[in-house]
Amino acid sequence: MIEVKLVSEHYKDTAEHSALDDFQELFDEFAETHGLHYNKRNFRILESYPNGMPMAKYGIRSTNCEEFRQFLSGIKAQKYHLQYASVKCGPMTFSYCMAFSCNPYEFRGSSTTTPKLK
Repeated sequence: MIEVKLVSEHYKDTAEHSALDDFQELFDEFAETHGLHYNKRNFRILESYPNGMPMAKYGIRSTNCEEFRQFLSGIKAQKYHLQYASVKCGPMTFSYCMAFSCNPYEFRGSSTTTPKLK
C-alpha cells in the first residue's frame, strides 16, 4: 500500500472550493493517465484535516509507487493548490515541497495511526 499525504495552500474551505476536491482531481488525473480506476477497495482517505490543517492522507493499492512519484514530480502544483506532498513506498518516504516557501518538517507529524487496508 502506498500512503500519500497532500497539503493544500488554501487554509479555509469555501462553498466554491474544498482542498479535498483538489486532491480528488489529482488522483482522478493520475488514474486516467495510467489506466486505473479507484474505488473504496483500493483508495481510502485515512485522515483529513488533522488539527484543522488543509491536509489529507490517503491509502492506495494497485498503484505503482514509482509511477505515482514521477506523476507528482511532473504536475503543476498550482493546478491542485498543493503546498506539500509526501509519498510513502514501503520503508521509504519521499517529500515534495510544491510551493515557493515550504517547511517539510511542519507536515511530518500525524495525529492518528494508519489503519491497514485488507
